[in-house]
Amino acid sequence: MAGRFLGINVRSTIGEPFADLIVDGFKTIETRESDSLHPYVGERIAIVRTGMGKAFAIGAVTITGFGWTNSESIFNTYKDMHMVEKGSPFYIKQSIGKYMYFLENAVRYKTPVAVGRGIVARQLIY
Repeated sequence: MAGRFLGINVRSTIGEPFADLIVDGFKTIETRESDSLHPYVGERIAIVRTGMGKAFAIGAVTITGFGWTNSESIFNTYKDMHMVEKGSPFYIKQSIGKYMYFLENAVRYKTPVAVGRGIVARQLIY
């Protein structure tokens, strides 16, 4: 859509800078307890860093596919790709399971981009 580009919220903390790890190409799976990113599979989407001050889009990726598991063993098999350590609030809860969204073609913006409000996704403001 011309003039409209959306970003997904990725919560980051000092110990878990997930948004930065995504746009720098190290974190290639984003995990969620719900299927909230399903509408963006196959799409190029901005990564909005939240949890560390004002939210900004800091880069973009393409969401190429997804999987789901409620198995801790399977979740741990992909640890090098999702980078969620046991003990993290983002670690799998077997009673809920985790969707794993596969990310490719990460780029970091030279300058962060302002964003509007949103719980899962936000519109970028140019």
